[in-house]
Amino acid sequence: MVLTVNFNRSVPTDTVLPHVQYRDIEEAIDWLTLAFGFVEQYRYGNPVSGAQMRAGNAFLMLHRAAPEESLPGEPGHGTQSLTIFVDDVEGHCERAKSAGARILEQPHETVYGDFQYAARDFAGHHWLFSRHARDLDPAQWGATVAQAIAAPAQIAPMLSVRRGKAAVEFYVQAFGAQVLSRIEAPDGAVVAELAVGSSRFWVADESPEHKNFSPETLGGGTARMVMVVDDPDAVFQRAVGAGAVVVHPVADQPYGWRVGRLVDPFGHHWEIGRPL
Repeated sequence: MVLTVNFNRSVPTDTVLPHVQYRDIEEAIDWLTLAFGFVEQYRYGNPVSGAQMRAGNAFLMLHRAAPEESLPGEPGHGTQSLTIFVDDVEGHCERAKSAGARILEQPHETVYGDFQYAARDFAGHHWLFSRHARDLDPAQWGATVAQAIAAPAQIAPMLSVRRGKAAVEFYVQAFGAQVLSRIEAPDGAVVAELAVGSSRFWVADESPEHKNFSPETLGGGTARMVMVVDDPDAVFQRAVGAGAVVVHPVADQPYGWRVGRLVDPFGHHWEIGRPL
């Protein structure tokens, strides 16, 4: 029987992992960090022969080119281009320019709905840095569609609470949540979309007239949130420090998880853990 492993922190991607060659890996790590804001994950070999770097949610491997291999800048042309998605394209372009990157295309919106710029690094590799500006069907800009792609369905829980403003502040403090959007009604009621890592959830003041009740009103809840993190002990203690109450402390469980359970000040239960 083959055991399927869902995650490997040495290779934290399961779609595409590009490999880019340089003569000097340490020089490449320093330059990519300075110019593009990449983050080194690890390096290996003595002398260093390879490394892994992270660019947002993307990962790439650096490899030392063999003496008989050429880099794009040496024969004068490249054979590939890498696109990395970033939030601030203009700011990223200025950073790259100040570090010596050759800007090939200034930031602009493409016909296919992305806002991007193009640059060449010190070794001649071609890079595109982009963000999605619009959601366009390829047929809208003239492409011949062989197989249509629908926008992916998503499910995000909405937590009903009695004190919306305080709830948003708690989740920011306790879990490091990012507020993506927030609407406040004249009566003070709040609806907000939050994100923890790549996961999103909503917080809204309860509205009994619409049959939306908080756990405080019901005297209990019908669902609980599960948060998977690298260090459940640290995240758990941060939440307790922000006002959550321990239901079960973090501990190794016989079903293969290290997990703890707490209840937040608004009655919602959270299980914080990771698979062992």
